[in-house]
Amino acid sequence: LHANVLPLLFGLAPKQSTPTIVNLIREKRLSCGVYFAYFVLKALARVKEYGLIYELIRCEDERSWVNMLREGATTCFEAWGKEQKWNTSLCHPWASAPIPLLVEEIIGLKPAEPGWSKIIFDPRIPDSLSALHFEMNVPAGRIKLHVDAGICTIEVPEGVVVIREGA
Repeated sequence: LHANVLPLLFGLAPKQSTPTIVNLIREKRLSCGVYFAYFVLKALARVKEYGLIYELIRCEDERSWVNMLREGATTCFEAWGKEQKWNTSLCHPWASAPIPLLVEEIIGLKPAEPGWSKIIFDPRIPDSLSALHFEMNVPAGRIKLHVDAGICTIEVPEGVVVIREGA
């Protein structure tokens, strides 16, 4: 998994090998540590596999964020489960890959300028995500995003410029 994800992420894999690598990731899933899971998801974003990103974030495998929830997590663990590492920390920010991936790649929200006075908005909501409510504070106020039945709307504070990519 590792030897294929990094070339895909950094654009070093030959273009014709992309489908094979994506299929390998689909097969291997998150058979890596929580730290490396971020790179797996970012590599998938690089090749526009947003549905697979969302599937892996929500999967219920032993190596998943859902497994952490099954074990009572209120923060992200250092490993996929308490028994996978004898001294597992139960609060590890490096395991929080779903947060930036959902915001940047699925919701498609990124700053275009420092301070979020100008934002890029390029949503890539998978069909399997039928409803979403997201709010985020920026210096000018609060950004609100709603997805309902495939329709995506965004509200931004006064003075914030929205650049819609892919529209």
